[in-house]
Amino acid sequence: MILRNTILLFVLLGSLCCFSQSEPLKTVDTVQFRSRLGIGISNFINSAFSSDKNAYNLEYRYALNKKYALRAGASYEKDDSEGGFTEIGLKIGADKVFRQNKHWTFYFGADILSSYSNFKNVNKDNYAIGIAPLLGIQYNIVDNFSISIEPMLYFKYNIVVDNATFLENKRTTWSESGFGKTGYIQLNFHF
Repeated sequence: MILRNTILLFVLLGSLCCFSQSEPLKTVDTVQFRSRLGIGISNFINSAFSSDKNAYNLEYRYALNKKYALRAGASYEKDDSEGGFTEIGLKIGADKVFRQNKHWTFYFGADILSSYSNFKNVNKDNYAIGIAPLLGIQYNIVDNFSISIEPMLYFKYNIVVDNATFLENKRTTWSESGFGKTGYIQLNFHF
């Protein structure tokens, strides 16, 4: 009886050890959180962190799977004072994760940028459209919260329509390029 119980105990402990070494089945496309909502830290603390004209107030990222994600962003600002202005910006894009571990995620992608602004005192409409390849580095602090930076190289085409002139050609156009969002830190909430 004691021998039978001892053998049974060893068989049960042995089978538990076998099960403890197996890993749960993971699929390639499993994503813990599909959505990420980000806001620039400079929106909270202007004096300590840099702001950027190429940054959007609110950014959203939707993970299609572990590697690919769609992105969108929006910004809005209005000042009703005498020399006030209105600024609106929208962007869409995609990115691909190329390295990821428990805390770090590295990705690259591109955004299509667009913006409109109007300043009351000069009565000019400013339009811009462009593309911005980017490199993203995200540090996951906890499951639902991370910080990230996304430096980019932007190429924009600008159109200014002067509504206050009597000239026949009211439009002025030019292109610009440069580095954007360098030093711009973003707070992200995952859900």
